[in-house]
Amino acid sequence: MNDPTVLAGMRFVEVVMRSGLCAFRKPKRRRFPVAGGHGFSLVELLVVIAIIGTLVGLLLPAVQRVRESARKTACGNNLRQTALATSTYESGRKRFPTGCDRMPTPDLPAGTLHAWTSSILPFLEEAELAARIDYSREWNDPAGNRAASKRKITAYVCPSGVLSYVGKADYSGISGAWMLGVDGVPFLGAAGLTNGVLVPRDQHTGHVRAAHVTDGLSATLLAAESTDRGPAPGEDVDPEDPTGRWAVHNCGPQSSGFINTETSDIRSLHPGGAQAAFADGRVAFLNESMDPVVLAAICTRNGGEAQASAASVP
Repeated sequence: MNDPTVLAGMRFVEVVMRSGLCAFRKPKRRRFPVAGGHGFSLVELLVVIAIIGTLVGLLLPAVQRVRESARKTACGNNLRQTALATSTYESGRKRFPTGCDRMPTPDLPAGTLHAWTSSILPFLEEAELAARIDYSREWNDPAGNRAASKRKITAYVCPSGVLSYVGKADYSGISGAWMLGVDGVPFLGAAGLTNGVLVPRDQHTGHVRAAHVTDGLSATLLAAESTDRGPAPGEDVDPEDPTGRWAVHNCGPQSSGFINTETSDIRSLHPGGAQAAFADGRVAFLNESMDPVVLAAICTRNGGEAQASAASVP
């Protein structure tokens, strides 16, 4: 062991290992530094990440439900504002607004087609917009009505809606019921078309007053959700298409015995049903499982079903 060569070799090995240059040196286990001088190993960190991922997966549906609940509440508030504006209109003029103006004139054989949602604008803090509309001209008259009709009215748009287009309206007036019986014939007959509150006015129909609603204002629908009726993105859209616009038409009879079906006029993107406003200003959520007979009853104003319909609506 006193051989100078051996001693020199041992010293060389010792120097190499101390300097960390030896390939055979046992590696130290790496640790991730944290405050306080302690750390997590890689395995521990992966376990924590997995636990966090699981918790996020469990919480995400709950967060989505909370968001939808908030959108549903905002939608109900929109309908309530619209219903109260309509009630204010009725109080001042002693009649409900015309669902759609189809009264023919020499210049406009089909009428101006202005909708009730246009008539109540001054009561929705939209007096400035209403002042720009000439109600003696067609709803999309280029002199000014066309530009006004493209304005977005927040109170007319459901937050859960997906489509976006100019002048959108997600709430439609109820003019009656047009539901087919098992024999394919509307069981309320032709009278059901205009037996609601927000009725189109022409030479055959007049104004609807509160006294005409003999079923009771609290048991008769005024308006309901009809979300995303307009054209889908990417379609070849006619810029004057009146579908789903607040300025034109925007009323009709409920033509399906069930809510939220493809053929239903009352439909929404809320799970389980749709929001609706009654003629007294009350807003309720109509369940998809509602009996079709009850649904028809609350869409009409004088069918004599007031007690049954009121008891069946939440």
